[in-house]
Amino acid sequence: MKKRKPFSGKKRHKPKTKNKAFQKKSFLSIRNFFGGKGEPYLHTAEWMFVLLAFFVIGLAVIYSESVKIFLNDKQQISFEASENTIQTLKDQEMFTGEELSEPINISDWDTYQNKWYGFEIGHPDSWRNNTQYRTATEKSAVYETIYKFRKDEEENSIFVGYDVKIYPMKKAPDIESTNDIREKDNAPEDREDCYPIAEETKFDGSDLVFQKVSIDENNPCYEPAYFFSIIEGSYIYNIVPAVGESGERFAEPEKETGKIFPEYEEAVKTLKFISITRPKPKRDPRAGIRKPISAKIVGGKLVCAVKNDRPHKSDNNKPGHLDLECCLDPDERPNPWCTY
Repeated sequence: MKKRKPFSGKKRHKPKTKNKAFQKKSFLSIRNFFGGKGEPYLHTAEWMFVLLAFFVIGLAVIYSESVKIFLNDKQQISFEASENTIQTLKDQEMFTGEELSEPINISDWDTYQNKWYGFEIGHPDSWRNNTQYRTATEKSAVYETIYKFRKDEEENSIFVGYDVKIYPMKKAPDIESTNDIREKDNAPEDREDCYPIAEETKFDGSDLVFQKVSIDENNPCYEPAYFFSIIEGSYIYNIVPAVGESGERFAEPEKETGKIFPEYEEAVKTLKFISITRPKPKRDPRAGIRKPISAKIVGGKLVCAVKNDRPHKSDNNKPGHLDLECCLDPDERPNPWCTY
């Protein structure tokens, strides 16, 4: 049996032949890759070009994203700054490029109430004594009544106020049938080219749904017009801006009316419907009673034509035949056509 040599305190190392072989092989691979004696994967210049290309592309992507973020931040700051500068009406006009009207204060407006047709509507206080009405007299009229609300006569304006026109649906079943829409003389027979003239409109704070009629000069079928319409019960109510003696007509009525007469739309917003209350007609006591066959007319009244007759003294009349001369006798009953 072999005896083990005593441990001398020094660690024995394995031969380095394998490690040297591995290092040599690795070195040759790297050397070949960068252009050694063997066939290289890429030449050194080509490898550097690839690295440079990746670097440039990455830099471009980072730059592009940075520019996008910068522009978005700048646009947001610019928009907020623009909003902050819109503090007055003039600032808003400069920002939007449109001429705007001053806000209308309707807190002190009067309210007109019409129980016969069941509606109420507001108007400026200065129009208080300028409310009129007119019933239809023209043969072509299909409206029943027009209520006219007019400005103070001292106000010099193209628009003098507005009208509320009442149309019974028996005569005007739809908006196109009202007197406020007029066909052009050269309107085409094919109505497919006549694009819609009305759209539903609902104002904030109101449950009413109006039909806004807005027709400009480009409509092939109808003359320019602008007004609001609504149906309630058996009537159509058209609220129409009224032009004065100038009779001026606009190519774009909605735009021009809003610019010159902003009170109009504010008035439309105040429209409300109330219960229709109509007094019952009193029965004419003369209905069915025969008129006198002879009498004298004095002051538009029928009186006795006999001199010295005192028919009013016959107060104890018994039921008898009808007085037909306005000269009441004791055996006659009074005739309601006569004045005694």
